[in-house]
Amino acid sequence: MHAHEIQPLVDKLKELPPERVAEVEDFVDFLRSRAPAKRTKAGQDTFPVISVGQWPQNLSLRRQNLYGDDGR
Repeated sequence: MHAHEIQPLVDKLKELPPERVAEVEDFVDFLRSRAPAKRTKAGQDTFPVISVGQWPQNLSLRRQNLYGDDGR
């Protein structure tokens, strides 16, 4: 889409109250989430990644720390 095609839409958005702009943004996010996955040059699908931030430094993923010493 070219800038001259986007500008009328931007002008309309500027006229909306903030709560309506938030609704438009939510709708755009919804539409983007329904778009098919993009393909990389190798032909592999790319999937969205949700970042949850840094893991705690003292996090232990050792089996005995996850499940205890009950022999599982």
